[in-house]
Amino acid sequence: MLKLLRILPRGWRGSYWRRSYLAYLERAMERDTQWVVFEPNGEQLWANVRRTVENFLLNEWQSGALLGNKPEQAFFVRCDRSTMTQNDLDNGRLVCLVGVAPLRPAEFVIIRIGQWTASRKPDP
Repeated sequence: MLKLLRILPRGWRGSYWRRSYLAYLERAMERDTQWVVFEPNGEQLWANVRRTVENFLLNEWQSGALLGNKPEQAFFVRCDRSTMTQNDLDNGRLVCLVGVAPLRPAEFVIIRIGQWTASRKPDP
């Protein structure tokens, strides 16, 4: 992979690394929240998901992968009634909104993660 990066234009390198890092974050957060499929969709679950994702992102920030002097400047995690519609709740869908400030390029990026919960209604 490093050989390929050396031949790409300079501007592409940052874009490539940004996409790769964001894909890594998304996969890791989805993997770390797969347990929600066994839980009823509600405020206790939302708090647990926020805590899980915040702990993961705190580790990313502490390792220097995210910008900001404080965790609040590096990322945010929202998983509450404001991130889900009534249809999401009725159908057992959990939606978590995550914002991160990756090192390259220096801009805030929003990631939306969805998981099914134990409250999901079976397909007809």
